[in-house]
Order: sequence, then structure tokens, then C-alpha cells
Amino acid sequence: MVDELTVINMFLEVLGQPRRLFSYIGDDVAWTKKAVKRDKFVIKVDMLVGKTDMPRGMTLRQAARKSVVACVSDFACKGVKPWGALVSLGLPKGFNEEQVLEIVNGFKDARNEFDIEIVGGDTNEASDLIIDCIMFGWGKNVIRRDGADADEYVLVTGDFGLPPLGLDILSGKKKIRSPRLVEKALETVLYPKPRLNFGLVACNRKLVTASIDSSDGLALSLYEIAEHSRVDVLLYELPINDNLKNYGELSEEEKREYTLYGGEEYEIVFTCKPKDAQKILKVGEETDTPIKIIGRTVDGSGKVYFKGEVVEKKGWIHFK
Repeated sequence: MVDELTVINMFLEVLGQPRRLFSYIGDDVAWTKKAVKRDKFVIKVDMLVGKTDMPRGMTLRQAARKSVVACVSDFACKGVKPWGALVSLGLPKGFNEEQVLEIVNGFKDARNEFDIEIVGGDTNEASDLIIDCIMFGWGKNVIRRDGADADEYVLVTGDFGLPPLGLDILSGKKKIRSPRLVEKALETVLYPKPRLNFGLVACNRKLVTASIDSSDGLALSLYEIAEHSRVDVLLYELPINDNLKNYGELSEEEKREYTLYGGEEYEIVFTCKPKDAQKILKVGEETDTPIKIIGRTVDGSGKVYFKGEVVEKKGWIHFK
């Protein structure tokens, strides 16, 4: 079992000290040396727990990166550039230096990929692996969930259904014959890719009226926008991943369930005014982000409909 000082030293050896904008790792607090002249200071916390968030087959390095991705994805849908993060580790008794090094390298991967600094954190012993990431940044135009009006388009980045299929494959709940489909599904689980570049451009150009990260499932995300904005959402189509359609191994009901309720997609669900739809699609091209218009908003009380039927309000909810 490594001790706390060893863990801290391993972080410093691999990550080094943050850039001069930030305080050095090792003090009692972390701070920035100068304020950034933006309207809002944005902060987010997300906790990864081994039992619930680390599927069988995921490495510690991938789990550490995923803990950062969860926060980055929320920043992406708000249109905010993440600047730095504090990370706290709860390590089960018996963790060795090799395992800690895997985790540290996962943070290094995320730091380099998203251009953020790891500025400090905490370590402790726990009964399960816990990675707690607190991310912060500054943004002028922070997009909320309650900004949608009636007669707007409902859009998503990317498509849905492949990550929850990957989770079922890893857990043994679903058997898939095609090696290619298995490979594609597992990649989305083990190496999720948040839509940061698209979110920053689209939101900062003030093209998005309401938005949310989709990691708890498409249906829940749509309900969050509908309820907070006091509108109804009418879906034209479901953004089903092409791989779920093309390989012919899933029933229509399974495709619908995975797409609406599966979760683990780090996509952006959002609304825009019709006059801005072409500009949104252009941003998608600029940032190499697929965009789909899947419905529209109407006057209502927070319901979501598909083909005239109410979509069930369910998805990933902790403790349920």
C-alpha cells in the first residue's frame, strides 16, 4: 500500500507543477495569481466510484481520464473553457505504486488532451476506488437549461445508443456476434469524447438557447430542458447510432431503449432558434462535429413526445 506522500510525489513527477498562472501543488490551498476578466467563474464537481462507474475491462488509466471527461462534457454544453481541476483520490487498501501510476497517467492524458492544469487535490483510504474531480474556468456566456422557447429546434451532437450497448457487452448482459460492432461499442465506453470545441464555439457565438450534457441518457436530458424551460419537446426522429442499425443484431425495441435511456454518451443536447440552425450546422462542420436536428419545442408543461406518444422519463439516476 502506497502512502499519501508517495502518491503526491508521483503526481508531481508525472504532471509537474502547474503553469505560473496557478499556485504550486503542495500548499494548503490552490489559487490563481491573477483574475481573468470574464463575467462568470464556473465550477463543477463529479465523482467516479469504481463499483458504479468503472465497468469490467476499463483500466485505471481510462477511469482517471473518464473522471475528467465527465466534467469537461458539462463545461462543453455550457460553452465554458475549463482551466484547471483539483482531484481527490480514495484508494482501497493494498493499492500499489504501479496502480497509482496508471491513475496519474490518466490525468496526464486528460490534461494534455483538454489543455487544463491539475492544481492539487487530496488522498485518503477508501473501501472502493473514488476519483473526485473539481473543475473550474471562466466564461462570458454560460448556457442554462431553461432558455428554450416554443418554436425552436431541438438538436444533438453525434448519435446515441452505442455506449450503453458497450456497457452491456462488458457486463455480459448482451452477446454480440460481430467483432467490429463489439470494438466500436467498447471504444465509446472506454474512451469517451466530449464535444468541447463545438460547445465553446456554438455557445460563445450565442447560437444555443438551452443545453445539457447527455451522460444520464437522452430522454432525461430532453426532460430537463423541457421542464426547466416550460415547453414540450416533439421529436421527429431518434438519433440512433448507425452501427446499431447496420449490423442487424438488435431489435427495434432494443435500439430505441439504448438510444433514449442508455446514457454514457457525452454528447450535447440543445435548442436553437430556427434562424440560427444553418449557423449551428456550419459550426458543426468547423469543429468536425456531427449535428442532428431531432425535433422542436412547442408550448407545453415539460413533456417529451415521439410519434404522438409520451416518452418515458427514465435514464441513469443514482440510488434508483
